[in-house]
Amino acid sequence: MKKYSLFFLILVAFACSQEEKSASPSYGEAFFSNNEFNALWADLSKFSVAASPLELNWEFLGMDSIPGIDRELPENLNGVPVDLPHRLGNANHSFWYKTKVTLGHGFLNVHADDGAQLWVNGKRARRSPLGEFFEISQTGELELVVRVVNNAMAGGLRGLYWLNQSDFLDWKDRVAQAQDSLLSLRKNELFLGKKEEDLDSYPILFSSPVLILGTDGSYYLRWISEKPGVAILDFGKGEKVEIESKDGVFTYEMKEPSLFFTLRQEDSNLGDFIFQIPQEEESLKLAVWGDSQGGWDTFLNFSKDIANEGVDYSIGLGDLVNDGSEEWAYERFLESASNMNTIQIPVPGNHDYDGYYEDLFPKALKSKIFRENELTYGVNYVGPMALMRVDPNTFFPVSLPEGSEQFNWFQSVINSPEWKEKPWKIIALHQPPYSQGWPGYKGEQSIRDLLEPYFHQGLIDVVMAGHTHDYERLSQEFSGNKVQFFIFGGAGGGLEPKGEDSPEPQMDELIKEHHVGILNLNSTELKLSVMGKKGEILDSYSVSKSQ
Repeated sequence: MKKYSLFFLILVAFACSQEEKSASPSYGEAFFSNNEFNALWADLSKFSVAASPLELNWEFLGMDSIPGIDRELPENLNGVPVDLPHRLGNANHSFWYKTKVTLGHGFLNVHADDGAQLWVNGKRARRSPLGEFFEISQTGELELVVRVVNNAMAGGLRGLYWLNQSDFLDWKDRVAQAQDSLLSLRKNELFLGKKEEDLDSYPILFSSPVLILGTDGSYYLRWISEKPGVAILDFGKGEKVEIESKDGVFTYEMKEPSLFFTLRQEDSNLGDFIFQIPQEEESLKLAVWGDSQGGWDTFLNFSKDIANEGVDYSIGLGDLVNDGSEEWAYERFLESASNMNTIQIPVPGNHDYDGYYEDLFPKALKSKIFRENELTYGVNYVGPMALMRVDPNTFFPVSLPEGSEQFNWFQSVINSPEWKEKPWKIIALHQPPYSQGWPGYKGEQSIRDLLEPYFHQGLIDVVMAGHTHDYERLSQEFSGNKVQFFIFGGAGGGLEPKGEDSPEPQMDELIKEHHVGILNLNSTELKLSVMGKKGEILDSYSVSKSQ
């Protein structure tokens, strides 16, 4: 294809231009390139690893499906005794719990699915800016009420973990010292230059640069460094660009159709990189996957498999990480995804919002994957495809409420001439409208209600989702208009139990194996190949449409 011939010429030109540069990279690979080391590093900063579980007498006060993330504390609720962990199979519900405990000044972690809010002696407590826990400043006997906010099929209260103030400060110091030691160890292990006494002026990449297609249609490079400051993109022959970051998260807005550069920061040569935006053509090759969700080894292997496929774009259908508030999770995700050597199109999932059930503002996702002030939903027109990314996780329960900004935007886009003229009109979101493989879960009713009118109008051809941890496929007809439904929920997270399905809907195909999809599109045909962990083909499917 023309675009790959052009890319080869760019590679040759880049290699020639680099002959004048004698400096080699400072490090052999990025900091988070080794999953065994990554797990050790990440565990250091987990509050629940250091804290003590609280053994308390709990009452379950009941549940409700009242919409909205901000709630007043219900009054006159009578409870029944329960033991933790306590779990209920009621999606899109709030579960209420109460206990009494005597505490001093310290920090409390509430372990719940999907998230939790806390009241202390009738007053709302807010999540600490220091992490995924609540600071308790009141002392003595306290009444605690927990609201568990559950977006998944099942959820509930798992447990509480406690550190008094002195132990908390000691823990923070120990974490900082241990991470400094591991950082130094890892840098010395990976350093390719002459032996240095101090590598402080040689910052290392936490995650390698990744090219991302923004929800506004623009492209940007994203990488995360050990240090904030100024990074330099050196294009050769004296042409350079300086990029500044205050937190180590760097962004370069890519206006060029192709880029080749050496990345530098302080004394570090962070490597040579090449990126290209595919030429606009009538055909398109996509990798489609979801729910990588902390299954790091599986996801890394799939990332390398995707690189071998030579796709134009990679669509990640949510639950990119297992806990959106976990420190370092998105650095690890980006480094794994960088191995795909393609453009990323991220879609948020409910687990990307974990830890942010105060206001449903996923700070880590917004700062490390998206850009400042960028929406988590948008539409992209690429080749024969109109791709609408929808994010119902911004609301509780999961939905796009009528009159909301996202709902109004959705209606505007789907009725627009730009949307209607594309051969393939695709909705990408995390929660599926139909699902069978998760016992008791038929798919998201609110998503069916949102999309079904447009199925009948022929304004949606494909819906792709994750959430259910398997592969599912369904073809249905609405007023003579065919719609294809796919679930790609097996890029790393634990799989749904085999032999346990919902009786309906009856999907055309259901496979409970880890997988990614490779999708080929042109103006008249969609071809899908679903690939398993060993490269085996789990499913092949094609559908044609009339002009």
